Amino acid sequence: MRSVYSGFGFVAMIIFLLGCSSKTNIKNQSIVSNKVDYISTGGKLNGKLLCPTAVNDIIIKLNSLNSIVKDGEPKMTIDGVMNFIQKNNITTITELLNRLPEHFRNNFSLVEHTRGEGQSNLRYPRIVLFGSDGTFLMNISTKPDDPKYDLLDCAELNENSGFWEFSQFDFTQKEPKLHRNPASCIRCHGENPRPVWGTNMDWPGVFGDNEAAGPNGEALSYRHVLRMKEIIEGNTYSDRFDFLKWSDQELTSGGIRRIADHAFGAELLVSNMAMGTATARGIFVRMKKTNPSKYKAIREALLLLGYEHMIENILSDTEKERIGNLIKSLGGEKGDLNDAFKVLGIDLEESFSLGTLAKEESPKTDWSLGAGDLYEQVFLQVLYDLANEDDEIKNILLLAPNTPGIFGCDNLGKNIKEVVDFKMLHMHQLFGSARYEVNKVYYSQDAENIKEKVFIPVYNLLTPYLKKKIGVERNS
Repeated sequence: MRSVYSGFGFVAMIIFLLGCSSKTNIKNQSIVSNKVDYISTGGKLNGKLLCPTAVNDIIIKLNSLNSIVKDGEPKMTIDGVMNFIQKNNITTITELLNRLPEHFRNNFSLVEHTRGEGQSNLRYPRIVLFGSDGTFLMNISTKPDDPKYDLLDCAELNENSGFWEFSQFDFTQKEPKLHRNPASCIRCHGENPRPVWGTNMDWPGVFGDNEAAGPNGEALSYRHVLRMKEIIEGNTYSDRFDFLKWSDQELTSGGIRRIADHAFGAELLVSNMAMGTATARGIFVRMKKTNPSKYKAIREALLLLGYEHMIENILSDTEKERIGNLIKSLGGEKGDLNDAFKVLGIDLEESFSLGTLAKEESPKTDWSLGAGDLYEQVFLQVLYDLANEDDEIKNILLLAPNTPGIFGCDNLGKNIKEVVDFKMLHMHQLFGSARYEVNKVYYSQDAENIKEKVFIPVYNLLTPYLKKKIGVERNS
């Protein structure tokens, strides 16, 4: 993440979760992750920052890179939460909230204004939980007269299929029910649903969205500071705030809220990292699984078009024409980057536009995590996938030196291959309570910076090889 932020004006509306449709409700190990070797050394200090000693060093001792469900806590999946509700005879949302794992108690945002079906205001903001990794999301009403007060909206990324499931836990009756795929969500989340959340530097309606002037990208207004302080002191007007865990920082107008038990802690930037990486991983998994043969035929072309998207004017007209012909041969129409994604089953205007309502607003595909966007996250995963199968690409990444190092940690990441492995580990292979424990002591503040840290350093070596491999170089 960037260490210095600029302010933007306040925009007074936000939508986060409704109920929505998906392809499946089974959560399995992501095909992105594969088998990852990691070490736990305790780290080393670089000034005041505790750093990994190697790119696969997670510093603390863990038995897994994924969540371990503790006794008395639900498994954070749609099915896991429903099973927990039934097994423990839970009859209210508050009861459930008080049993959530730690990494859902601290990774939250408060939403004053919503364009969804529910209601919220300054006294009764909605609570959005994004967890440590953004793969399971919850949207909680705190307003007692809200018609959706006893309806708990959730979304889960299926790591195996790449699709999101939006579901609703209904506590309006004595026995809670689960409503899968409510039709009401399509307006906001699309036919192939995805979260809706503010882009970097612009989180409409959320506490901290620059309503007050300040040097940060998340500038708390004085009135938001006062309301947060009331909640921290126990003047909540609702017992649904009681489960939240706050840091011991002094909240100030123009400042930011820092997440408790987090080495970096800038709340809204962390929320975008979590939701953005989860969304991009889902897109990549769907691309790879929709038609595996087409994916293998097009992935080098996708990276070349990715370079053109990130840098511009690096492909000749002849090269663009030849890449276009390849895409058209696989079912495309125009042969451009949008077409390449469509061939792989991805509608960019739906899948990438997290900052807009799917059916009611003009799509904006440039949604930002911080120093990078969803395009770059997908391109990173394609490059990682290729490097695992193509020794020449792996060698290209090994040959390219990482002269700047990794943000804040001197001599970490000797080459771009190590940088890619490092970024994949912290954004796409470390999940749940495991990521929470690691982030207590270390959080990579520029992990999402893909263009500058990965693709530009290997440009002179990688693009000629990609062009040659698929036969689109100028003289072929």
